[in-house]
Amino acid sequence: MGGNWGEGMIDDALNEVMAWASIFEHKLNVSELHRNLRFKITLEELEKHLSTDSKFKLKNGFVYLSKGQLNNSKFQQRQSLAAQHKEFTKPVLESLVSCKVISGLAITGSVAAGVNDEEGDLDVLIITKPNWVWRVRALAVYLGHRHPNGGLLCPNMVMSEKSLDIEPSIYAARELMQILPIKDSGSISEFYSVNSWARDLLPNSSRKDSWKLEPKPIYPWWWKVMQLPILGRIIESWEAKRRIKQLRLNSKSKEAIYTKSVCRGHESSHKKRIEAELTKKLEAVK
Repeated sequence: MGGNWGEGMIDDALNEVMAWASIFEHKLNVSELHRNLRFKITLEELEKHLSTDSKFKLKNGFVYLSKGQLNNSKFQQRQSLAAQHKEFTKPVLESLVSCKVISGLAITGSVAAGVNDEEGDLDVLIITKPNWVWRVRALAVYLGHRHPNGGLLCPNMVMSEKSLDIEPSIYAARELMQILPIKDSGSISEFYSVNSWARDLLPNSSRKDSWKLEPKPIYPWWWKVMQLPILGRIIESWEAKRRIKQLRLNSKSKEAIYTKSVCRGHESSHKKRIEAELTKKLEAVK
């Protein structure tokens, strides 16, 4: 037992993960708790520790603080919504899987963690061939609007294969290690490799198994125009310039990134807000 947190700091690591999960009203089983620990420990060692630590208890497969709530009804509803929203957006995802210039596709955010709310979106990460970011984003938005319930799809992170690095933080590490891959023509694997610091912060985590979908190429007529060698590049440049200008003008978040090779629409400043809330919770525990 040991790691970045040092010998004997398992309680601090457990408190940090439980506080983190509580921000999202998320209940963790032992395996999920293990994945999110910033402390290297085997699953067997963790299970043994939890069984002997009076501050924790296990019920219905979930880990609770001894003084925590035991009602799972709302959480079960949120799990059902995540499964439902995945099914609703499946036709759009199948179209995106079939797109040759998309080399990586994954579900991120709360649905990747297995929960969602009534008003929640289904966030996706899309990795494209170089110089395809803004055309692919336009396609994803169109397909989402075209399909019933497809409006749930939120392509809030579209990146070129050449721009896969993310600024290190525990927030980003947890987001990265919980993504649910759908398509990987090498770029999702490269995404993990480029951001290998995430495994240093979460030494017990590993890549999730992919959700296999059948490719179904259903595109609008204008997608053929987008793929023309010369005209397509002109359209990409035009779409990038106008969208970047528009999005930057309306953006109030320092976490959002809009460049020719990255569209990261984190307009809610989620990272800053979550990290501040985590600090408050940990201070309250101390």
